Amino acid sequence: MWIRSQNNYILANVNSLRICKGDIDGFVYYSINGYYDRYEQELGIYSSKEKALKVLDDIQEFNECTYSEMFQMPQDEDVEV
Repeated sequence: MWIRSQNNYILANVNSLRICKGDIDGFVYYSINGYYDRYEQELGIYSSKEKALKVLDDIQEFNECTYSEMFQMPQDEDVEV
């Protein structure tokens, strides 16, 4: 599935996705990473686990219900939980 990164710099045909928890100077964030061609790439960063899970749900629904060829990762502030 083709996914465009949150910052628009990456367009990847990913095989699988996962949520990774990160921490920078006490700021906890959740990134969605995609895997393709033996590479792992961060595609989007979200302020809560719930937002990251919602985006994964949206990707799954998009993949099952549309004929479009690309999913655009939403910005953190655009994800409602």
